[in-house]
Amino acid sequence: MANTKHEDAIMKMGFDYFRDNILKTLGIDYDFVEIGPTELVELTIHSLYMDFTFLTKNGIYIHIEFQTTDGKDEDLRRFHAYEAVYSHKTEKKVITYVIYSGGIKKTKAELNCGLYLYRVNPIYINVQDAEEVFRKLKIKRDADEPFTDEDFARLSLTPLMSRKTERKETIKEALLLAKSNKSITSQKSMAILYALADKFLEGAELDEIREVVSMTRIGQMLLDEGMKKGREQGREQGIDLAEKLLDAGRVEDLKRAVKDKEFREELIKEFQI
Repeated sequence: MANTKHEDAIMKMGFDYFRDNILKTLGIDYDFVEIGPTELVELTIHSLYMDFTFLTKNGIYIHIEFQTTDGKDEDLRRFHAYEAVYSHKTEKKVITYVIYSGGIKKTKAELNCGLYLYRVNPIYINVQDAEEVFRKLKIKRDADEPFTDEDFARLSLTPLMSRKTERKETIKEALLLAKSNKSITSQKSMAILYALADKFLEGAELDEIREVVSMTRIGQMLLDEGMKKGREQGREQGIDLAEKLLDAGRVEDLKRAVKDKEFREELIKEFQI
């Protein structure tokens, strides 16, 4: 996974939309209750990170994994470990669906575990064509025809469909199409597209996607989240600096640092905070 720390507000919107709309498009039809925690820590083993988990009204967790490669038995053992730890932690049953892209059309779905067979449910997205989705939606856009919920669901899945261009360009084109329709569903579609970008892209490519969403409500949410984290970091630095100055008996420097931003930044560098 490219990034494990998601921007909370965006991801929550994306997860909700994925759960309530896109899963049904994929044939995964359950009545859901809430988003499950995706980070598991089993101290005696190691940290595990699951993509999405959703709790159904029947008390079963649906675990969704995105795969661009076929790791065969190695992947199945990893999914099995996820389920075992998650089931132990929540005391509930877990069913795993693996959404494959990257040209994968057939995979091994069962693992012989001795006395029993472990099984996942594979879903192959790449049999659908992103180009065809884009073509139809561009016709609608040019005719000022609003997109349907199904249109947005399919648009949100285009980064996982087959296409000759790189994934970054597919996400970018999907975002631009979603932006052309001004509705709350378009914002939700952009949220899941951003969540997929956050999973598959990093560095300059992810920055380019951030630029695409910068002038939207999603972009404002990203900005607000960044400012919030910046304020939190600033508060933590201020507390650390105050403690170090007091420990060093530099009370006058502390008084000056409260009023003088440049001096405060010099002290932060001095103490390597």
